[in-house]
Amino acid sequence: MKKLLQSLCVGAALLGSIAHAEQVVRIGTLADYAPFEYKDASGKLQGMEIDIGKKMCDTMKVKCQWVTMDFDALIPALKAKQIDAVLAQMSKTPEREQSVDFTRIVTTAPVQLVAKQGSGITDNAATLRGKTIGVQTASTHESYLRRRLPASKSGINVKVYQTLDEAWLDLEAGRVDAVFADNTVAYDWLTKAGRKEGFDFVGKPIADAEIFGDGTAIAVRKGDASLKALFDKGIAQVQADGTFAAANKRYFPFSIAPQ
Repeated sequence: MKKLLQSLCVGAALLGSIAHAEQVVRIGTLADYAPFEYKDASGKLQGMEIDIGKKMCDTMKVKCQWVTMDFDALIPALKAKQIDAVLAQMSKTPEREQSVDFTRIVTTAPVQLVAKQGSGITDNAATLRGKTIGVQTASTHESYLRRRLPASKSGINVKVYQTLDEAWLDLEAGRVDAVFADNTVAYDWLTKAGRKEGFDFVGKPIADAEIFGDGTAIAVRKGDASLKALFDKGIAQVQADGTFAAANKRYFPFSIAPQ
């Protein structure tokens, strides 16, 4: 009987270990936000956040499943329990913290306007009067223009896009005068295509902690303290062991690490 009980205990321990190893975490992300998330020619998901996310999952000893969707669908999907977390350059803002919980900061990214060189557009709102500015839907950039520079007062027209790829195409075609975005994704587009067409950053980065937050983080459902703690540990590990720094260097010539 004693041996039988010992065998049962060992078996239960093994089953518990296997169950823990097979914990699945569904991470909502994007497929069109290079260089953080994008699909290569074979359709495989790539990007800086995918790289560090996979390493975090290894550190956390969980099996991560990547679920791609539009940015504005991420928080609703999280709240509906269709996914367990969001890793998609989502800024940790007071407004979003009313709906979800966030981990520690993962990256930082100033926001800036991109326009044709010589257009006269700068970060001064007066230079944007009568202009059309492209932004991604449900982004902090859209929130900033709607709240701080409403069209009724500023004379600025806001054109909203499902993806930034669409906004860049319209900028090249002259259908918008500028695009307002994080300078990380803007840098990626500029180095690949924009500068060849005469586009560049215009004016200074725009700071507004209330709207843009302190940086980007991983979102989890309200009250999911265990998963938040698990991700916090994973983030700390990739930032300490050089994984984050190496990925940063692969994609950018400047640091986007939390200060």
